[in-house]
Amino acid sequence: MKILLIALASLFLTGCANRLYQWGDYGSFDSKLYQSYRNPEKALEFRQGLELHISKIEASKQKVAPGLYAELGTLHLQAGDANKAVAMYIKERDAWPESRVLMDALINNVTKRASAKTEIKS
Repeated sequence: MKILLIALASLFLTGCANRLYQWGDYGSFDSKLYQSYRNPEKALEFRQGLELHISKIEASKQKVAPGLYAELGTLHLQAGDANKAVAMYIKERDAWPESRVLMDALINNVTKRASAKTEIKS
């Protein structure tokens, strides 16, 4: 009887956990991520796909899974858009408070680099 109750409780908790946030079809992005690293010309396609994926999750009023905003931010940073990168890092930090320390460090680092580039150009 105890085993049955434990199994039912585990099943119930697992079912609840799946509704905390949404990965959507992110699993299909694994090969695309790999291809974008192997072939940099595919990075734009991957970034746009991830942006669309996140937009769909947000439009459905579900919580974006941990790490997706940060990954998109890193893709923007690699493309040279520090402002969009920081915006995505802020979204990640706000959505997932446990990532605050890492996201704040990334935000500070990107901001310092961007201001240093501005000073050099001046």
